[in-house]
Amino acid sequence: MSHLGKNGLAYSAGDMDVPFLNWSVGALLKDARRQAPDRVALIVPAQEGRAERIWTYKDLLDHAEVCACALLSRFASGDRVATWAVGSPEIIVLQLGAALAGVVLVTLNPANRAVELEYMLDQSGACGIFLSREFRGLDNVATLEQVRAKLPKLTQIIYLDQWTDFIAGAKTVALPDVAAGAPCLILYTSGSTGKPKAAVLTHNGVVNSGALTARRLNIPAGSVWLNLLPMFHVGGSVTMTLSCIANVGTQILQTQFSPDGMLDALDRYKVTVTMAVPTMLIGVMDSPNCGKANLSSLRAMTVGGTAVAPELVRRVKEKMGVEVRALMGQTEASGTMFCTREGDDEFHVTKSVGFPLDLMEARIASTSDGSTLAHNDIGEICIRAAYRMREYFQMPEKTRDAIDADGWLHTGDLGFMYSDGYVQITGRLKEMIIRGGENIYPREIEDVLSEHPDVAQSAVFGLPDEKWGEIVAAAVLPRAGKTPNTEALAAFLQERIARHKVPKVWKVVDAFPLNASGKIQKFILQEQFASEGRI
Repeated sequence: MSHLGKNGLAYSAGDMDVPFLNWSVGALLKDARRQAPDRVALIVPAQEGRAERIWTYKDLLDHAEVCACALLSRFASGDRVATWAVGSPEIIVLQLGAALAGVVLVTLNPANRAVELEYMLDQSGACGIFLSREFRGLDNVATLEQVRAKLPKLTQIIYLDQWTDFIAGAKTVALPDVAAGAPCLILYTSGSTGKPKAAVLTHNGVVNSGALTARRLNIPAGSVWLNLLPMFHVGGSVTMTLSCIANVGTQILQTQFSPDGMLDALDRYKVTVTMAVPTMLIGVMDSPNCGKANLSSLRAMTVGGTAVAPELVRRVKEKMGVEVRALMGQTEASGTMFCTREGDDEFHVTKSVGFPLDLMEARIASTSDGSTLAHNDIGEICIRAAYRMREYFQMPEKTRDAIDADGWLHTGDLGFMYSDGYVQITGRLKEMIIRGGENIYPREIEDVLSEHPDVAQSAVFGLPDEKWGEIVAAAVLPRAGKTPNTEALAAFLQERIARHKVPKVWKVVDAFPLNASGKIQKFILQEQFASEGRI
């Protein structure tokens, strides 16, 4: 049963009577194999001359156990081992094999280069790394060689094109009894300032996050899940992969996104549920093949990774004929925090990121004194759940900043709570614009801009100003075939919002700089505006 705060306080919680699964990831996989050993667990579609590959749950567990034995021939249970590659079936088997071996997987963005790679491998104390030899034309071998001498703990380097040899060297050994509360994954956050922080996620943390996300989506057991998200990110490794296993479903791993590739996979494999970020969906809906694909099997199009504009939700429903589920997650929360429910009306889907997951509490905290605010008041979104991250690895001060003495995780996201417990995000705490003492929330302006017929997506942010402290700036991505006029956009806004919120600086862009989770990196846009003399 869901819970709401008393006396008008902005507090809500999902069903707190749902059983907590005190399982390791290995136990989750074994339970799926027990239920449906011959059900297809994983499909990697044919691409670039390579045939389609298929694994049943029996196959997947067998491969993961062999991988675990191979890992234990080189590493000890508890060791930290990195991955530096795009998603692939080997990466999925490695994630599951490491879980069975008790090895902690440190997942690194393949776009990272020498400085970032050195920092993360050193900070995590990784003693091994699995990697591809190149990424989008960049030489990973040479990059690793630049920093290897500075990483004395890094003793094992395994290239993914040597996977067969790695597995062939495995000798059957007794696998450890991995504690449910033991570390499972270390994921680096994509913060906009300072060094990335290493979030330590536990086995039972990611198992419950996956299982409770699947529960909230309320789709039949054995559904087909299309995974478009990076496997080094919590969205790909937990929200899609482990939710699918908890559902005893079939995962379609599309290792390279393209709009037509997504449409083909949705049609070919009769996909039930997928998750995409707005940039992906804009590309899909602009494709001439959008109206040709049969999407009748699709039960839930989960849109997350960033705040979702109302107009985008309406376009998806109109052009793709599927119910949209808004979702908001965070690495530190082990994945999903809020998600709308099946059958929610348009208001909740377009004006909120959903209700807290089961076994999770949420509140809106004052940014000045930390007290719980009233409904509809904007403050910092905080969550509390047994399945959130354990800590930031070897960062006790950062951990204390993020998790208070009462166990609340301070997300750094600003938002408010409706009286029915649903939460709406208004932006990042660090992105709030303060113009002449007035607080301006970019999300409000972005939502209104999304209603303009020439605008596909926008990013609103602050720029320094001598008189006002900050002024409002906007970057706009046009809809296909449209050419927005910024004076007309300003006039459009002036009819709908207060004049002081209307951007004073504009730019029409061909694309946005995105991080791994599909969020627009506004700090890069700010730097670009500065370099172009726009401030």
